[in-house]
Amino acid sequence: MLVYNNRSGGMDRELLERYDEPAWNFQVIRFLDAAGKDVIPRKDRVWTTRGVARRMIAALAAVDRPAPAYLENLAGSR
Repeated sequence: MLVYNNRSGGMDRELLERYDEPAWNFQVIRFLDAAGKDVIPRKDRVWTTRGVARRMIAALAAVDRPAPAYLENLAGSR
């Protein structure tokens, strides 16, 4: 989901509060389960393709799912 962190109300504000995210912060990619809980700990300032791919692999591992080979290649794991 995309949450705007510079809006004063509505669903964006509710989600910022739910996930304890500050307004006007850097972009963050969080990996959530179906209940909206973090699968892996939140980490900011991960903006490279390789960094995001590595976080995706970690999220898949946390829920006992295999990472596809193309994702491992993208992360530099192979």
